[in-house]
Amino acid sequence: MGILTIKNLVFYGYHGVQDYEKELGGRFEVDIRIRYPFSRCASEDTLHKAVDYQKVYIVVKEMVTHHKYHLIETLADHLADALVDQFDVDEITVVLRKKKVPIDAVLDYVEVEVTRAGKTS
Repeated sequence: MGILTIKNLVFYGYHGVQDYEKELGGRFEVDIRIRYPFSRCASEDTLHKAVDYQKVYIVVKEMVTHHKYHLIETLADHLADALVDQFDVDEITVVLRKKKVPIDAVLDYVEVEVTRAGKTS
């Protein structure tokens, strides 16, 4: 078993409860951890049996930049569902960070994490 990690994908999206978040948008960062048996692709050293991280990127980019959600929890949940539906994996974890949040506090970001079992587990 192995873990493929795609770290700190950065997108501009329009997610949030406040009107200005929906109008002005903001920066979102995404980490994806994918657990699947590397043996199925490593023995032949071929991409067609691996998880193609370019295709993972395309799915994540489309969902973050072309959809609008009130909650980052909803976006993370939908990302995880879309990824397990499209890829043959044992488990996917999505970590989503929102850099600018509408609260009166000094902080780096707000982060949510969701994990889904894949079709092969």
